[in-house]
Amino acid sequence: MSPLEMQPTFSMDFPVSADVLVGRVRSAIKSLGPNTRAVAAGKCVEIAPPKTETRFWSPHLSVQIGDAPASFNAQTEVTPSVDSSDHQSHCQLFGRFSPRPEIWTFCMFLYLVMAMVLCGGLLIGYVQWSLGASLTGLWLVPLSLVVIAGLHAASLVGQGLSRHQMIELREQLDQILDLAIQETPTSERPGLSTADQTPTMRVEITS
Repeated sequence: MSPLEMQPTFSMDFPVSADVLVGRVRSAIKSLGPNTRAVAAGKCVEIAPPKTETRFWSPHLSVQIGDAPASFNAQTEVTPSVDSSDHQSHCQLFGRFSPRPEIWTFCMFLYLVMAMVLCGGLLIGYVQWSLGASLTGLWLVPLSLVVIAGLHAASLVGQGLSRHQMIELREQLDQILDLAIQETPTSERPGLSTADQTPTMRVEITS
């Protein structure tokens, strides 16, 4: 996982169509019942930690399933174990770890405000410079940069505190996929370092 990545991501390619995988994932979630905290809506799946374990920095895992690009379908060889109805179909599962929606929205709001403050400080500083006045407006520039850097640092600290929950969420997804589909992913791109991977990840560290 890149230290600059605020929302770690991963993706997997499967030799079945998106509709087939979505249907199987829904059936798997239903069969697990109270043993899973996953919720499916359309082609999206949301997995969150238990409410009793939810903290300010707790993550949630958002998964989207869609058809793979045409170039992928043309270049990938389908395994013989796939049903004949799925022979020409491939799909991609995209997962993203992020803060709870309300926390992420608040952070993005602060980023926007600080970006506006930064631009305002530069504008005020330019006007003061053109008028020959003291450049007091430029103080807004380092102030906004400090706040932005603080937000980013806080997100990295939160990732460190919630790493075990990220692993648990990924394990839940692996459990659902094990029940949903017998075919192994044809390729996978990571979102966690190898030290924290579950046995089914088998991927390299993202540089």
